[in-house]
Amino acid sequence: MNPEFQRNLWLEASPRRIAWAGVSLALVYGIALLAAPDYPSGRTEALGWTGGAVFVLCAWIWAARAAGSSVLGEIADRTWDFQRLSALDPWAMTWGKLLGASSLAWMCGLTGLALATVAGAGRDPRMAFWGVLSMLAAAVLLQAVSMGAALIGVRKARAEGRAARPSGVIGGLVIGGFLLVSAAGSAGFQRGAGIAGLSTLLHTGGEVEWWGVVAPGQPFRALALTAFAGWALAGAWRLMRLELQMRNAPLTWPAFLVFLALFIGGFAYPAGGMMAALLAGALAVALCAYAAGFAEPADRVRLRQFAGAAAARDFSRAAPLAPSALAPVVLAAVLVIAALVSPRHAGAEISLQDVWQALALIAFVVRDLGVIALFRFGPRPQRGDFGAVVALALFYAAGAILGHSVGGDTGGAVFAPLPGAPLVSLVSGVVQAAIAWWLAAKRIRAPEVSAAA
Repeated sequence: MNPEFQRNLWLEASPRRIAWAGVSLALVYGIALLAAPDYPSGRTEALGWTGGAVFVLCAWIWAARAAGSSVLGEIADRTWDFQRLSALDPWAMTWGKLLGASSLAWMCGLTGLALATVAGAGRDPRMAFWGVLSMLAAAVLLQAVSMGAALIGVRKARAEGRAARPSGVIGGLVIGGFLLVSAAGSAGFQRGAGIAGLSTLLHTGGEVEWWGVVAPGQPFRALALTAFAGWALAGAWRLMRLELQMRNAPLTWPAFLVFLALFIGGFAYPAGGMMAALLAGALAVALCAYAAGFAEPADRVRLRQFAGAAAARDFSRAAPLAPSALAPVVLAAVLVIAALVSPRHAGAEISLQDVWQALALIAFVVRDLGVIALFRFGPRPQRGDFGAVVALALFYAAGAILGHSVGGDTGGAVFAPLPGAPLVSLVSGVVQAAIAWWLAAKRIRAPEVSAAA
């Protein structure tokens, strides 16, 4: 047996804790029976709904928290450095912590899933199967994302000379998700065009049209969640490899970006054709550039090595050292250029102006990444993320107000990739990106001591 899984299993699922969990669940299900309507199907439905709620609370929320705390707890107990020196390979360490730390939560959650499955199977056994798969995949997705966020927090804290805390990791995950969703729904991102597929995935009804193929909604959702759960597990494993001082091959992250672009583009294709599909995929990938820009630790030594290898055209050495934000920027730019030359779908609402706006958006994304680097390599890297968020908010909010008050839509387009004057936004974004990265490059090239002074 995996020793890491066995150790976490002993800690989390001791006989006493299992007994207390069993008593608590018996009380919950007993109350559900007592409160159920006085006819057989009413009791079955009551147990089914109660079981589903128990699974969500245990396997989604409790288990996700336990998966993230499995790493952060080791940091707090000062045992993580010893674990990093163990003989366990990264995958054994990943699934040992992922399942072991959440073992009691899974035991409790599976009882609820069993009751919900029995209740649903009486109505439609086939749909009950897809419902179970969706709930299991969502649970694995949330737990893998939680562990990945914890590992990202550990890497960033180590680079900034501080200790990773659960409150900071959870707060960063929540705030980061809120900022990404807010940015995706803004006018610059064409008001959610890049995440329309994800909203369709969550709210789909009877049927889904994807790349011109009509599929039943519930099986499509289950398979999509399973795919994203697999990618999340791969991400947690790759982050664990980095924690164990291993170097990752530069293929998985670009492969996920291509998958995401194909997934999101498939929802836009039926109504807007290939141009809309390419554009939607580009906008979704551009959001990943922001996530990567904030998630990756500020390592000026690695950036210098990457720049040196790239300048020497040693791409085999430069690829593993490339910053994570580079791949989404390049792929998003390629997709937008492909949309620019692709034929327009008859009757589609999308136009060439939308494509030019998306190209301007890429320029502003590069500018924003330069601003993020400027603050994160500043004198106080611990406050770099907060300073970058405040600076970007001022650039977009105050700049838009100033631009609109002076020059209307054209003036506003100078400070944001707005649809009113996309070519103005493109030129302005390129100029601002050059300035931001010129300033950031000076800080990246600065000696470590003077940058921290």
